[in-house]
Amino acid sequence: MELQTALALVAPHDVQALVVPLLKHYSPELLVVFPAHISVLYPFVPPDRLEDACETLRTLCADVTPFEITLAGYDRFPGTTFLNPVNPTPIHQLYAKIHARFPDYLPYGGAFGPDIHPHMTVAQFKTEADQQQAVFPPYAPVTFLARRLHVLSGPSTLDRPWLTEAVIPFGL
Repeated sequence: MELQTALALVAPHDVQALVVPLLKHYSPELLVVFPAHISVLYPFVPPDRLEDACETLRTLCADVTPFEITLAGYDRFPGTTFLNPVNPTPIHQLYAKIHARFPDYLPYGGAFGPDIHPHMTVAQFKTEADQQQAVFPPYAPVTFLARRLHVLSGPSTLDRPWLTEAVIPFGL
């Protein structure tokens, strides 16, 4: 089994309570793989380089001030519906800081360009018709404090859960 790694902002319990019912309904297979999160960088370094990378991340994240993320409304990519961060700037800044130290790793291997589009996936669909027919409940905007970066690893086949390899705090 080939493992990959990723960096993510894992949502706290109150946000999980909003996202989990949607994932259970529309994409239960994703719920088994990882908790609700905002990807910062996937794929990240190979697993055999992860220990050294985490040391670099600890140093880098010591200068990151915890920041609020407010999710409000839904948006979509083809095949994916997600919660939208109102102000993605701090997430972009975090990504830029990490990318400056790890320039060989582009989000999604560069498939969608060199930058990220911060989002929290709530459903994935096999067809455009299924996505069009899906009905998502309104929700009040929800705000949480991003205080740490999760370093995750798991199989690229997404058939087994991804595990947290490290939690890197912000602002130490």
